[in-house]
Amino acid sequence: MKPKTSSEFVPPALQQVWDWKATVEQETRHLSTAEALEYILKQGGAIARHLNLPVATDLGIRTPAALVAETSAKYTVKRRNRAARSG
Repeated sequence: MKPKTSSEFVPPALQQVWDWKATVEQETRHLSTAEALEYILKQGGAIARHLNLPVATDLGIRTPAALVAETSAKYTVKRRNRAARSG
């Protein structure tokens, strides 16, 4: 019996997701996090309209997700400092 290779264990749907993820990463590599989120949201809206799916609104760069993504690192520093003081 021939042993299975690792590629035989990957379902086609998962491979499609990995391919999509790699493509999006290449297309958004030069963008900030907020701009990348805006790009992905616009692409998703365009696909939804193409498939005649309902689209709530065209979200802009100041979406809640973009605001969270652009949060400064000062919160991380506070958390690290608090951990250092308690330890």
